[in-house]
Amino acid sequence: DDCERIQQDQFRDFKDVFGRIHPDIAVVCLCGNHDIGNRPTPKSIEKFRSAFGDEYLAFWTNGTYNILLNNVLFTNPDGAPQMFLDQLHWLQERLQYANQHQAAQIFVFGHHPWFLYNDEEDEQSVADFHGGKGSSFPREWDDGSGRFDDAVFPDSYFTVPKKYRTMAMDLFREYHVSACFSGHFHQNLVSKSSFGMDMIVTGPLSMVFDSAGKPTQSEVNGRGIRVVEVSVPMESGDRSTSSSRRKLGNGSFVHRFEAI
Repeated sequence: DDCERIQQDQFRDFKDVFGRIHPDIAVVCLCGNHDIGNRPTPKSIEKFRSAFGDEYLAFWTNGTYNILLNNVLFTNPDGAPQMFLDQLHWLQERLQYANQHQAAQIFVFGHHPWFLYNDEEDEQSVADFHGGKGSSFPREWDDGSGRFDDAVFPDSYFTVPKKYRTMAMDLFREYHVSACFSGHFHQNLVSKSSFGMDMIVTGPLSMVFDSAGKPTQSEVNGRGIRVVEVSVPMESGDRSTSSSRRKLGNGSFVHRFEAI
């Protein structure tokens, strides 16, 4: 059908554009709701796998352990409950592994923000935050008819429901996750959990939203990419990043948004 044809065309366009990136730069793809649906199923997830590879995985970089999740499943696991449980079990195993091997820091990446303003927020409290005005529809959607003039996306649309968020956040707290990175909100937002974990949301390369409810941010809001620089303390004269030379959580990082 047309939807299938359009998605396959988009897959080909994406691979063509990102295939031009310098071969020394690794590209790892995370699935989002426009890839596997707002209610993912085994079929939609397998389609992503066949095009881009595993939808969740983990790897080391400079003493930092990076975990990439299909957290679209955390927004609604009803269409693939066993796949949700399998990934949740895998997540705990990977976090245990990272702790056992003295990860200098642990980063988790997922398409959806786990929370926007507070890790205890629910749909109502997000709606109440700063008047709950949400994000107006982008100007690119204005067709001149006026039908979108007062239309907004409520902020609660963009987060993981508290029921499923708590399952992940409990693990992040227990196993010392340093930061989570996401998109989906179509705007920049940097928040912090109650236990000190950074929740870093990066704006898009496409349409930009701007929520009237979010606090003032230090970053410009627009299209761009985020650059993260990690550091791991070394013993004097030692350049190794092996676990024998690291201590759990002793790394640091800085990040910045590069507008384009």
